[in-house]
Amino acid sequence: MSITIDLPKEGFVESVAYWMLDRLQNRKNIKEGDVLYKANVSFALSFMDGDLDEKLEGQSVSLGLRVIDAEGRQGIAYTNMLTKDVLTQVIEWATYNCQNNDPNPFAGLNHECNRAFQDQDIFDPLITEGPGFERGEKICSSISDEVRCIDKRVTSIREAFYGEGYEQTLYLSSAGFYGWQRETVARCDVTLIMSDDNKVEIGGFGEERRYANDLDYLSIARHAVQRTGLTLGGNPLKSGRYIVVLDSVAAASIVSLLEDSLLADSVHKGKSWLAGKMGHQVVSCNVNLVDDATVKRGIGSYAFDGEGVPAQKTVLLESGVLTNFLYNLEHARMDGVPSTGNCVRGTGSLPEVGASNLFITPGTRNLRSLLSGISFGIYVVDLLGLHTFDSTTGDLSLGVKGACIRKGMIEEPVSGMTIAGNIYDILSRVVEVGSDLKFYGSVGSPSLVIEDVASAGN
Repeated sequence: MSITIDLPKEGFVESVAYWMLDRLQNRKNIKEGDVLYKANVSFALSFMDGDLDEKLEGQSVSLGLRVIDAEGRQGIAYTNMLTKDVLTQVIEWATYNCQNNDPNPFAGLNHECNRAFQDQDIFDPLITEGPGFERGEKICSSISDEVRCIDKRVTSIREAFYGEGYEQTLYLSSAGFYGWQRETVARCDVTLIMSDDNKVEIGGFGEERRYANDLDYLSIARHAVQRTGLTLGGNPLKSGRYIVVLDSVAAASIVSLLEDSLLADSVHKGKSWLAGKMGHQVVSCNVNLVDDATVKRGIGSYAFDGEGVPAQKTVLLESGVLTNFLYNLEHARMDGVPSTGNCVRGTGSLPEVGASNLFITPGTRNLRSLLSGISFGIYVVDLLGLHTFDSTTGDLSLGVKGACIRKGMIEEPVSGMTIAGNIYDILSRVVEVGSDLKFYGSVGSPSLVIEDVASAGN
């Protein structure tokens, strides 16, 4: 069984969108408008301890209309039914919502429509043609067998998950923009329980890719077992200040914490610890942070954003200096700068700001080389409590799971420790950046070596 795609024809959707924008011309005080259409199809299945546990398949269609009046008031309405009667009501609702909103002199469409967009290679035709549940079942079964063979300490495979999805997007505006985007994603995850001498650890690993064949699911299984075994039976070290090495997964989770602070709307709302620091050294000179929607096959890549602005690459931190924030059109106009092409929106929401592919650029030394120069420290593979991070102040307190580093070698497991302080201070102590850049979803990082980190343990 493969994915069943029964979505409205693209030509029909286009005609509907043009019809709605045409109807706006007869509306008093409505200056301009745009239509955003999204449709997706997906399936997923999971195994528990080698047996099929759940199958899911679904699809959705949604179309939203935004209208803007001469004073910048915006109104939006959306529907999942593309009949004439319903679409007429959507126009009425959007107009009504517009009349009841506050003026915004910075609201407006993109009037520099550029149709020469780069192909970011984010569409895998195999996903729309299959392979569907049959292949998914084989993958989950193979993962379960692989996990069992790698390490006999695995007592339960709580989930072997595989899923695929396809999405198509149309953006059409009265300013003359017209464009389709088609994208796919495949994901695989493993969660397992491992025990030894009455010590129990739960762990896992997962990845997602634009192309199904780019997922090495047996490698994912091996990583899940290796990472869980590394921390099994961990104990805390004495409280003190340590050299800490974050592997690429843990480092990427730190990068994910930075996103909200780098969004222009967060800065304007007073919710970013980076407010007022443009041009200042905010982290170590070894850290370069980039947002790049043009990464080939990137999970966060696109041809154009939610306002029809072309995808682009934006350097946010250069040698530790804050050089840019991320912008949509509204906040770019507020600050008198160009949009960075980072508008995100749903069919029922007004434009906001969001990152695309956010990552720390790699260094030149691999992980083994980084570890070889450390006589004693902590190798961290998992950070706990990320949800407690305060993007307004930068303060954090995170649990640590990993292993002890002795004379360049990874040895006994470590857990039950915390690192606390400010993300600015922690990233200011980065002394080396590895060459092993990896993406986990749309966030990526190489390994990071951080010196003199206050760590609470015994």
